[in-house]
Amino acid sequence: MPRIYLPLALGALFALMSIPAAAQIYTWKDANGNTIYSDRPHPDAKTVELRPTNTVQPPPSVQRNDVAAEGSDNGQAAGGYYRVLKIASPSDDEAIRSNEGTLSLTVNTDPPLSSGHLLRAVMNGELREEAVAGNGQPSQRLNLIGIDRGSHTLTAVVYDARGNVVQSTATITVHLQRTSVNQPGRTGSNQAPRPGTPNPGAGN
Repeated sequence: MPRIYLPLALGALFALMSIPAAAQIYTWKDANGNTIYSDRPHPDAKTVELRPTNTVQPPPSVQRNDVAAEGSDNGQAAGGYYRVLKIASPSDDEAIRSNEGTLSLTVNTDPPLSSGHLLRAVMNGELREEAVAGNGQPSQRLNLIGIDRGSHTLTAVVYDARGNVVQSTATITVHLQRTSVNQPGRTGSNQAPRPGTPNPGAGN
């Protein structure tokens, strides 16, 4: 019985599998009964049908957004320049009374806000004009003025000197309460008289 050198045959087969799929593979037995594989034709050779090579698609790469990941509830930022970037005050879903319509944000950062960075706020999806320049302090106070009463979403955003977003906080919701002069029941001695209304304190 002819002897087939299995290690040599397998080695030859694996080597041939590296040949491009378009190449034809042939096999035959030599005078000693050994199985031969080659990409060159040979008398009495048979063609070898190779299965398509299995390919594995790499996972899609994750593109990092220009805006760094939002901070979590405990103030630990998921990535970016600052390890901590959080609106410390007011808290999420807090009701605030301000008849002047002023809203003060306290923003904590670690490391402290860089001198080359600028802290601003996005309210209801729109960038506010108020800004605080980095001064090396770990806590910043950002005052927003002229805020209408009602519910508002707030996000603190850090910009670099070129106006690019460096990092942003998690978004919170606040409810601003302020008294309106047109509110029913707002009549009294401390209310200014309207035009055409007699002044009780005036003489006849």
